[in-house]
Amino acid sequence: MLMTKNSMTKRKTFIFACFGIAIGLCIGTVLKNYRALEIVKRCSLKPNNLKTPFEIIGLKPEDTIQNSQKNLVFVGVMTAKNFIEGRARAVYDTWGKEVPGRIAFFSSEGSFSDELPVVGLKNVDDRYPPQKKSFMMLYYMYENFIDKFEWFIRADDDVYIEPQKLENFLRSIDSSKPQFIGQAGKGNTEEFGLLSLEFDENFCMGGPGVILSSETLRRVAPHIPTCLKNLYSTHEDVEVGRCVQKFAGIPCTWNYEMQYILRHNSSGRAAFTGKLKRKEIHNAISLHPIKQAPLMYRLHSYIQGLKAEEMRQESLMLHRDIKRMAKYLEIPDDSRYLVPGITLIPEEENSKRHVEDHNILGRF
Repeated sequence: MLMTKNSMTKRKTFIFACFGIAIGLCIGTVLKNYRALEIVKRCSLKPNNLKTPFEIIGLKPEDTIQNSQKNLVFVGVMTAKNFIEGRARAVYDTWGKEVPGRIAFFSSEGSFSDELPVVGLKNVDDRYPPQKKSFMMLYYMYENFIDKFEWFIRADDDVYIEPQKLENFLRSIDSSKPQFIGQAGKGNTEEFGLLSLEFDENFCMGGPGVILSSETLRRVAPHIPTCLKNLYSTHEDVEVGRCVQKFAGIPCTWNYEMQYILRHNSSGRAAFTGKLKRKEIHNAISLHPIKQAPLMYRLHSYIQGLKAEEMRQESLMLHRDIKRMAKYLEIPDDSRYLVPGITLIPEEENSKRHVEDHNILGRF
């Protein structure tokens, strides 16, 4: 009897052991296959450091200045690995996707992002001042896109650019001529005489953005190795200006208005943290510096609100013009429809949103 019980116990133990082994094998197989699928999935994603320059910015090889309205300007934003998921992403989420052209973020070697168009420049690190990064970014633009865009912009990751104003500005200027546009500077009082600038020389301040025509970049880029070997100061924007002056033969624009169009706020980290309803914000093409990502989103939201108000005003003026023309054409007031389903005046006359209410714009 005792032997029978021992045999049954051994049999149960054996069965449970086999069952456990079977379950373990099944779980192991599932996990192994899942891991293999994950590896394949990750391998199928092509990181930016393996993409072609065209693939990074989403440009088709057949797109040219002549056949595409989206080839007006290429914006190169200098950033660093530590800022890709902060300030760089804020730029891309706000004004970056709206530029009348393409945008890319230039960082140190090995930098990449699955979601942002990031270029990791070979043999470039994130040390400051970013002289090599700036020059190599300009050379990258020349080497890959010189015939694809009319204009090229060197920007920082703490600048806000208003795309529509930028487009209107650039389309008013001849890009086939050498142009070097920015807020002109000669250094501050402490640096006077230390930047190796002649009395009639200047440079474009890098902060609010520097704009080069394709002709300027075409003249300067082949000489970038020479410019890198002959640096006279630690200031990246000064050296870029010196290089442009020497090989393109043009200075930064001597124009008083540039300090208001490409706006630099000297308040540092406190810049644009207060009230936004100010003339400098309403009139500028670029605003610098925006040191924190939340401030970039805040500023963008405010700018979008201004655009919405402008659209509302345009709609209001059009409705009033239609009503006035209807009166001249002796169309009865009770004809409320332009075409079936579309009303002439969407609101009743006693409504606060009616086109005859002159206070309507103040409500938005």
